[in-house]
Amino acid sequence: MEVDRTKREKRPGAALIAIVLVGFLVLSLVSAVVISIAWNTLRVEAWQTEQIEKIRLDYLARTAAKAVTDELRADPDNFGILNRNGIVSQPKVITDGTFSATVEITIKGDDQRANVVAKASSAKGGSALVRTTIDLTTTPKTVTWSAGN
Repeated sequence: MEVDRTKREKRPGAALIAIVLVGFLVLSLVSAVVISIAWNTLRVEAWQTEQIEKIRLDYLARTAAKAVTDELRADPDNFGILNRNGIVSQPKVITDGTFSATVEITIKGDDQRANVVAKASSAKGGSALVRTTIDLTTTPKTVTWSAGN
């Protein structure tokens, strides 16, 4: 069976255009999937970095509060310097590689209780706050911990 030459010559390259359009469609779909995967990977990476920073800030605040609390419990004369007015430390900058944080410690107390508040904050805006309350009326002195902003 012969194909009529006039029908064949009416649309030269029509098959090529169809192939190019289908190829473009497939390429667009593959590109969209790759871009979506890359975008989600970047979002997860940013979330993980934020979570790691929160954990580091929390650990830093807990460590600072524990060190001050242990010192106050070990030397009862330190409670005398509280004078009910409290002590606010100068901010201390802690740097470890790309991580940088500022730590502040506040100590307040009276004859029955001493409160230690340690706050760690980063330049990126994250922060962690840890409070300890030392009960001086019991022997041994008991410590209550709480965390939060």
